[in-house]
Amino acid sequence: MLTILVGLSSALSYATSDLFSQRVTRAARALTQVVWVLVTGALIIVPIALLVDGLPSGGGQWRAAGAAALAGVAYFGAFLCLLRGLHGGDLGLISALNALQGAYAAAVFVLLGQRVTPPLALALVLCVFGAVLASFEGRAKTAKGVPWAIAAGLLFACVMVLYSYAHEISWLSQAAISRSVSVLIAVPAALLTGGFALPGALRTAAVGAGALELCGLVFFTMALAMGPLTVAAVTTTQFGTFAVILGVAFLHERPRRHQWLGIACTLAGVTLLAVAV
Repeated sequence: MLTILVGLSSALSYATSDLFSQRVTRAARALTQVVWVLVTGALIIVPIALLVDGLPSGGGQWRAAGAAALAGVAYFGAFLCLLRGLHGGDLGLISALNALQGAYAAAVFVLLGQRVTPPLALALVLCVFGAVLASFEGRAKTAKGVPWAIAAGLLFACVMVLYSYAHEISWLSQAAISRSVSVLIAVPAALLTGGFALPGALRTAAVGAGALELCGLVFFTMALAMGPLTVAAVTTTQFGTFAVILGVAFLHERPRRHQWLGIACTLAGVTLLAVAV
């Protein structure tokens, strides 16, 4: 029960952060917002982790730190893809497709030897069917950004798998190490491509998105550390549900009927994964 609660807290934090980030990204570029979000989180989490945990010690902890560092590389790519998707796509649609990361992670665990049960098979079918319906544009323009959302989901699934190999260090150290590596990639990339300056009117939203995204990451690593891994992976991806609600309520998004069905199938499949794995 605690894992589910923490996972849902992560999902809500991420969905709200994405709402703020979408506003900034549409007025600036995705990489600029990536830097603001990641640096905001790093300035908070790294000093706390060093004070509480210190540096890793022993071979097992350093190997875990290496897995967390690789997760930071994947996280940067995933977050950049997500914001590229949000730049042109609807919050609800992009987040629902990004939530497929839970299905991707489950598929990896199946390949690693987990038995496929009928509920798990049904959940994966619902996810795939929902993704196809949600991304079919027809005459509408709401499917813009779908490839970026799918790419983000794949990379976030890699983050989950890598975190599963970092259990020798605390969730706090995992978050701090991965965030530090993400920043070390994002800042030079932004500097080499135009910098990361933002107008003053956008900075509050950018920092707020960073603080909320850090909350999402902290709850995410906590849920994975508490386990079971499959339940944590699925509950943390319920941000798709929250994002659909936020998009309709605050952004007046109106997906087409078949896209609503696709979003519903995707979210139902992700939810079913929680009891199927």
